[in-house]
Amino acid sequence: MDSTTTTSGATNDSRTRAEQAIAALRQERDATLKAFVGLSEADLKERIDWGASRESVQRRILAFTGHLIDHQQHLLRLLFARGRGISGTEYLWMKAAAEMAAFEVMCLALNDDDFTAQGPVEGDWSAEQILEHVTWTERSYRERILAGLDAVQAARTAGDGQPAKP
Repeated sequence: MDSTTTTSGATNDSRTRAEQAIAALRQERDATLKAFVGLSEADLKERIDWGASRESVQRRILAFTGHLIDHQQHLLRLLFARGRGISGTEYLWMKAAAEMAAFEVMCLALNDDDFTAQGPVEGDWSAEQILEHVTWTERSYRERILAGLDAVQAARTAGDGQPAKP
């Protein structure tokens, strides 16, 4: 789903309100990652003014992380209150998204020289090669799974309940 601009210059966004809000959050998270990814251990120990006290940057980042977890719990209660909950597929995507976030931060922590340098063992891939491989695999898995589901649906439509043989 995407947005388009009308002749009047207004945006005709075909995304749901939740998709639009998540896109805004992703922009903020991207800016946060870019701002924080280069912080050193010394930076984390620095004490900054926070309300009526001075706290370490590490403590504030920890509080920031806990804030999100608080609201995840709130959203889960909201889903259950509406008779929803999390499906097996949604749970897997939550875990995959968490791992993707960790993967992204590891990549973003590298400067260009370190990103393109080979690994420590002869023949190791660089971070850039790993990222290219994961990107290709992302597309490959998606396309193969969707093609498989299309084949199953076509077979069901044909009436035999079995996927067509290639």
